[in-house]
Amino acid sequence: MARETGGGRIRRQVIAEEVAARIEELIASGKLAVGDKLPPERELARELHISRPTLREGIRALSATGTVRVEHGKGSFVASHPSQARRVTADGLAAPFTRAVRIRLRALLFAAAAAQAAMRLDQAALDELTGRLTAATSDGGPGAVHELVDALRAHGDDRLGPLLEVLWPDGADGPVTPSAGLVQALGARDPGAAFDAAFSTLMEEGG
Repeated sequence: MARETGGGRIRRQVIAEEVAARIEELIASGKLAVGDKLPPERELARELHISRPTLREGIRALSATGTVRVEHGKGSFVASHPSQARRVTADGLAAPFTRAVRIRLRALLFAAAAAQAAMRLDQAALDELTGRLTAATSDGGPGAVHELVDALRAHGDDRLGPLLEVLWPDGADGPVTPSAGLVQALGARDPGAAFDAAFSTLMEEGG
């Protein structure tokens, strides 16, 4: 579990995703069963080495998938086993996933692709990519998500390709276009700044 060391809203959101995954592990392992009440916030936050506000973000993410049920004044309870909350639907996502969850998952993929591109592409490939992204910013060209993943594929790294097909099963990015900040971060080969710029761009656009 990554410790919460700052980094603003984006970093807290990413850590919250890790919190949700850790709680799901407790459920999947049998340490928590359907119907069980989650440990008190203070105790669970201490065990996971995070703040209580970040823990609440993770619980909200699980509530959106139907894994956890929050009862005001009573606490949070395990509502279903994670495997039951992941029935695949026609659009390739787990059945209970809300639009907000899909947006965040897409934002995380977009951010991961941006960070990988900043770290792994050689200078020629990076220059070509930033040129295409700059054009997409100005004339509504190909979506930035596919541009990033295709550049990584051409470089021999297709680890994110399968996720792209799951999160955009129709093959289209929709309204996703790169921000000037993302293009600048890629040009500077700064994976941290590229991650933050990509994540922010997609969250603001609404996926």
